[in-house]
Amino acid sequence: MSRKKINNKEAVGKRVCKKCREPLRSTNSYNYCDNCRRERAKARRKTMELCLGVSAVVLSIVPGVKHFVNKK
Repeated sequence: MSRKKINNKEAVGKRVCKKCREPLRSTNSYNYCDNCRRERAKARRKTMELCLGVSAVVLSIVPGVKHFVNKK
């Protein structure tokens, strides 16, 4: 199968969620159901919170290390 994107309608015939394979409503413009979209958004938020927390810790440590390092 080529790596070219295939439209969800052409691949299955009936529109279904890519993750849980439940049928989608006709008004849904996404390839995922509402529940799967919420789960993905929640996972993204948690990942971004973790990245932000780590970067804040690193940025708060760097000035202290620079201040206390012996200058030549």
